[in-house]
Amino acid sequence: MSKPTWMASHLGAEHSPDPLAQLVELGRWLDDPARRLAWRATRKERAVAVTDADRAHGDARRPSQGVPAARIADLHEQLELAHGRAGLLALVEELAERMRLRTTATVHRPDPVDDAQHLRLLATRVSTGTRDLLDALGADFVYPDEAHRSAEAALGDLLSRRQAAEATGARASLSRWAEQVEFAATVVQSAAVPAMPAGKASGPIT
Repeated sequence: MSKPTWMASHLGAEHSPDPLAQLVELGRWLDDPARRLAWRATRKERAVAVTDADRAHGDARRPSQGVPAARIADLHEQLELAHGRAGLLALVEELAERMRLRTTATVHRPDPVDDAQHLRLLATRVSTGTRDLLDALGADFVYPDEAHRSAEAALGDLLSRRQAAEATGARASLSRWAEQVEFAATVVQSAAVPAMPAGKASGPIT
C-alpha cells in the first residue's frame, strides 16, 4: 500500500465511530500482499547471503588453503553479521504474524464499558508503534548481530502466540500492548544509530 493510500486509510480510521478502527486498519496493513511478499523476498536474499558467507568461511578454514588467521576471523565476523541481518527479517515476519493474530483477537473482543476516546487513543498508539517497530527491524544496522540480539530481548511477549490469542479490546490490554511496542521500537531504533568514528568519543566514561 502506498503512503498516500495508507494516510487516507489512517485518516478514515481516525474519524470512524469504532474506537478500534485503527487496529482494523493495522490488520489490513499487515496483511497487504505486496508488503508480505517484499518481506519474504528480502528474508530469502539474506538467507542466501548467510549461505554464501558460511561457505566462504568454511573454505577459508581448510588448512590446505593457507588462509591467514586474520582473514578467517574477518570471514567469521561477516558470517555473524549475515546471520544478524537474516534474523532481523525473520523477526519482522514473526512479529507481523503475531500482530495479525493479536489485532484479530482484539477487535473481536471489544469492551463497550471502557471510554471510547481513551480506547481510540490507545489503538492509535498501538498502530503507530507497531509500524514504527517493523520499520526499525527492517532498517540497516552497523552491527546487525547485536541489533538482532537486542531486538529478540526487547520484543519479549510481543512474540507470544498465547498472549496474542488472548488479547482483548479492554483498556488494560491495549495499554500493555501500546507500551510493549513503543518500548521495543525505542530499543531497536537505538541499535540502528551509526557507530561513532574512531577517535571521536561521545563523552567521558563514568
